[in-house]
Amino acid sequence: MDINQIRYLLTIADNDFNLTRSAEVLHVSQPAISKAIKDMEFKQQVKIFNRRKGKIIGLTRYGIVLVKESKKVYEQYIEMVSKLNELSENSNGTVRLGIAPVIISTVFNDALIAFINQNPGIQLKIIERGAYELQRMLILGDIDLAVIVSPATVEGIYEDLIYENTVRVWFNKDHRFNDYTGPIPFSEIEKEKIVTLTDDFMVTFQLNKRFKGDRLKPNYFLQTQSWDLILNLVQRDKNLIGIVAAPIGKNYSDHAIKNAEITPEFPWKISICHTMNSTEDPTVEYAKNWFLKYFSKYKKISID
Repeated sequence: MDINQIRYLLTIADNDFNLTRSAEVLHVSQPAISKAIKDMEFKQQVKIFNRRKGKIIGLTRYGIVLVKESKKVYEQYIEMVSKLNELSENSNGTVRLGIAPVIISTVFNDALIAFINQNPGIQLKIIERGAYELQRMLILGDIDLAVIVSPATVEGIYEDLIYENTVRVWFNKDHRFNDYTGPIPFSEIEKEKIVTLTDDFMVTFQLNKRFKGDRLKPNYFLQTQSWDLILNLVQRDKNLIGIVAAPIGKNYSDHAIKNAEITPEFPWKISICHTMNSTEDPTVEYAKNWFLKYFSKYKKISID
């Protein structure tokens, strides 16, 4: 078992085997929890949990011993990480950090400056790619950490949520959406000419999934990799609307562009991801924990 599986196991046990509550504590989906359980039992070749009608109700005899020993291992792990953090000023090495382009300019720029200033002995190599490509590179060992729009879609990747906001609809000051006083329904968005990011962005993947689930067919006027082009087009043409994450707007101060929440709510969650192998390097593990601690201090960015 790796340290993340141990963390999942202990969280499930500490939350009375309530998978929904455990998923909230771990900042992952409930299907991810269920998959982790199956993986643990498959790799150990034993039953860890007792079930009744498919629902986990407790630990088997083996599971009780496993939880007891896992607590010891996890406590040692926390102590090790703590000692590494104490030695952070003397940390040296290289961390290859992959970040989706739309994230680096909106959410991560201040974090990068702070990390570099506080950790002069660590060289950060930044690789900008889309979420799918970053996950592939992470699995292949071409990068050490990846910062992407959650959720991760590749097996073997572990993620920690660091930031939350929403995706919004953007429109010209003369667009009909100015008459709405609340969130804009997806059924109304479907009727408009949409400018958004290309299909290799997670936001667009999630957008298409929502349209399909509601049996709606979007009218894409243009898809691009440039967020500023999206907002420029919306500013120039009152018949267009844009679909991009809320923090992007803080870089665009033109009063001719308005924005509104979408209903049902369209969350935009950012995770820092790693694999079991990548965090075996103490410098990578330190960098991951540094960013987790950094983002734990901040609320979501407001653009209003």
